[in-house]
Amino acid sequence: MKLCGTLYGLGAGAGNREWLTLEADRILREVPIIALPYGADGHRGRAEQIIAPYLGPEKTVLRLRFPMTRDPRLLHRAWEEAADQSLSYLRQPADVVFVTEGDPSLYSTFSYLAEAVKTQCPEVKVRIVPGISSILAGPARWGHALTKSHQSLAIIPASHNLEKVAKALDLCDTVVILKVAQVFEEVYNLLASRQLLTNTVYLSHIGLDDEEMITDISMLKGRPLPYMSLLIVSSNGQKPMKAGNP
Repeated sequence: MKLCGTLYGLGAGAGNREWLTLEADRILREVPIIALPYGADGHRGRAEQIIAPYLGPEKTVLRLRFPMTRDPRLLHRAWEEAADQSLSYLRQPADVVFVTEGDPSLYSTFSYLAEAVKTQCPEVKVRIVPGISSILAGPARWGHALTKSHQSLAIIPASHNLEKVAKALDLCDTVVILKVAQVFEEVYNLLASRQLLTNTVYLSHIGLDDEEMITDISMLKGRPLPYMSLLIVSSNGQKPMKAGNP
């Protein structure tokens, strides 16, 4: 007898609904409980917007709230509450699919949810369904490979990691810099000091109607940037294409 359902972490991709994998499509159709991350403001997240056609009346939608905070106590409480809500279905037993934008194994809330669920109920099976993250979708929209042959790649969140960004620029051929919105001026100055401004492309809202690609990043100075934006820096001589939207 099956004691617990399976918890799926499903990547919905960067934004374009057509980037859902065939496996993601099948699981979204088969699994009865669809869990979605919700912010404190109660607005639909990008993951829910991407998979909206799957949320028919036959589905149970479980909205799990995760606050935008660095306070470890608040975060731990949110993960525990989300685990409790998920386990109320997993113990029936029913399968639950938690949908996250991008990929569940890359800077995703899912890893914390899965850990909290497994701590409370070790017999729950966890499966990850990969998605096309912005780190891969961005270069596709840019029209260039991230790396070739022996070249190295680094992926660095910029917020609170400027020293690591600097080290990555020194060591790697290509650097993808995430979470640049709050520290853009500092990152800009860092790139300028290494004469890498002309080797940098900015992308935001990848795969959506308001997607933007800018190759002259001086145009971004003094402008508020969306949270979901990134920079691709190629220190190996690969130049961005003509500025503008793809």
